[in-house]
Amino acid sequence: MQLPEILNDLQMEEGNILLLPFEDQSLYRLVRESFTGENVDQLLKSDLSGKSFREMLKILRHTRYAAVIVSLHGAAVHRTEAAMEILLASVRAKRKFLRLEDGRYREITHSRLLFALIPRFAITLLLGILAVIPIYAAAVLAGIGLHRDIKRNLSLRYGKTLLFIRSDLPGMLTAGGSVSHIQGVISAFLKDGWSVVYMADAKMDGINPHVIQDIIRPLSLLGAFDELQLLVYNYQMIIHAARHIWRRRPSLIYQRHSVFGISGVLLSRLFRIPMVLEVNASEVWVKRNWSRILLFDLATRCEALSLRFADRISVVSSVIRDQLSPYRLASEKILVIPNGVDANAFRPDIDGTKVRQEYGLNGFVVVGFIGTFTRWHGVETLFDAACRLIPVDPRIMFLLIGDGDLRSSLHQRAVDKHIADRIVFTGMIQHAQAPQYLAACDILVSPHLGFEGTTRFFGSPTKLFEYMAMGKAIVASNLEQIGEVIQDGVNGLHMQPGDTEGLVYQLLRLARDERMRQRLGANARKDVMKNYTWDKNAERILGSFAQHQPEIR
Repeated sequence: MQLPEILNDLQMEEGNILLLPFEDQSLYRLVRESFTGENVDQLLKSDLSGKSFREMLKILRHTRYAAVIVSLHGAAVHRTEAAMEILLASVRAKRKFLRLEDGRYREITHSRLLFALIPRFAITLLLGILAVIPIYAAAVLAGIGLHRDIKRNLSLRYGKTLLFIRSDLPGMLTAGGSVSHIQGVISAFLKDGWSVVYMADAKMDGINPHVIQDIIRPLSLLGAFDELQLLVYNYQMIIHAARHIWRRRPSLIYQRHSVFGISGVLLSRLFRIPMVLEVNASEVWVKRNWSRILLFDLATRCEALSLRFADRISVVSSVIRDQLSPYRLASEKILVIPNGVDANAFRPDIDGTKVRQEYGLNGFVVVGFIGTFTRWHGVETLFDAACRLIPVDPRIMFLLIGDGDLRSSLHQRAVDKHIADRIVFTGMIQHAQAPQYLAACDILVSPHLGFEGTTRFFGSPTKLFEYMAMGKAIVASNLEQIGEVIQDGVNGLHMQPGDTEGLVYQLLRLARDERMRQRLGANARKDVMKNYTWDKNAERILGSFAQHQPEIR
């Protein structure tokens, strides 16, 4: 079905239409363009984040609607059609529609929910229980000995082959911090002469063609309950990885930490291969505070198991190291390694002329931002600064690169304020295109906000190191690691998180002083080359095994 056909039918219905767009930036606009009725409500991802199932149900069932549309289009995280159909079943609405990844619409009838989804959900629970029991038993038994020190031979014995595991079911991603990190780490190992096997649920574009990509699809039958699907994915990973271990005899396993993701440590122990666990946050904490998690006890036990039995834990900030302190880990195996950059891909001599011409930026001082349009990235602070700067200085334009929940509303605000000709919203771009877009800018901004409440900011934004490698002047929030990497007046300028006026002041300083921009940019490039490249990160990881390791030939 197509949207105009759906909305034409709904014109005659009484009641509101509810939209749950998640990351779909176009849904609200498309509905408003085609629907003449006034009663269109939205529930954003932020309205449901961190809510329990009971709280979510209360929100979803508070009002009866004429229709509800839930979207999978542009999803940034793993969501299945079955899970979204269950969400639709929770809403009190006469008609229910699902927007698919390809942009088409499917009506989910009550008969489908009754005769197809409910039996499938029952089968999912049965299979899930069969999968949970051995994992839970293993986690409990392993937990009995978590207090004991474990002596291991950490020699990288077999040669230079890396088995890289990603088990969080991200789907097909083309940009974002995780993409940058994975591509950077793999590239660094390749440069050091390693061969790499990459295992995930979808192919990653932009990885060196010499990398063996083993794509393991999750069981669609379990899609109605994503936590069970993630648990079963461990079994699938172990079976596929065992084949690579027998054939290629990797000397190191590297896994990106994920909720329930214990396949790496199980393989490490089973085949006696050293393992590195890359931790960007406690996934249990993230799920509990920013999403939702039902199998909390099992998830906590799995996380403890992974952290305890990993031979090295690579965390991107000291705050994450502190976040893991309840697990009482040996300090010597935790490596604090900030994110980095491929300094050959991001460099000052890249020509941004084509991008400047495409967006009409010639003759302007261009202030740039790349990232996700969400609250904690600080894009609203940057937008407010643009609203103040544009009337003051006609030489300044803004290039906002990326996508996210806030993009549509910010674009509409720019139109309403009659400044849309001075703020360019590019939308999502491929990661390989990022250097050309950043090269088109004169000033780059990293205006991150702190997290709500007492939670310390634990991030290590990849954009910051890409900015530095481009040799551009940077304004960045004085916030945890960001404020440590960017030294005020040396390799960039500081702003206080959320301080619009302070950002305006710093941008005006840089816009009016080209020599300062050049000095700060040159210092940033020197600093990132010395301390923050993916090559340096790989050296630190491998160096941590050096005392156990004979020469690899």
